[in-house]
Amino acid sequence: MDQNYTYPIILDFSDDEIIDIILPDFGNVMTCVSKGEDYITAAQDFLSLTILDLENENKELPKRSEIEKLKIKRKQQMVYINIWMPYHRSKVKEVFVKKTLTVPAWLDVLAKNNNINFSSILVKALKKELDIKK
Repeated sequence: MDQNYTYPIILDFSDDEIIDIILPDFGNVMTCVSKGEDYITAAQDFLSLTILDLENENKELPKRSEIEKLKIKRKQQMVYINIWMPYHRSKVKEVFVKKTLTVPAWLDVLAKNNNINFSSILVKALKKELDIKK
């Protein structure tokens, strides 16, 4: 899993009120922002969420297109966006839920004597069982 990604985005300015942000390497998925908003930051957030979705689904990320192979229309601009994923991953808040579990008493005593964090072990075990690499 890489830490830095750089991909092209297409900014479409053909609407008077919004700017469309298109990720051509990801099947032309698109979002938009109101004119006057920071469309570069919005594009970085959109790209990072798209990458996170693919990572969570254990799917391979597309290769970056070569600039000369991208076609843009009138009132569109193409720019490259770079993101550092550790920062964007930290922005995605993970919500936790409380679970009650039952373990044998002897195992509970051993775990407490060894300062074992039940939640941490359970999360690791569930991720391993579900083949989640993250």
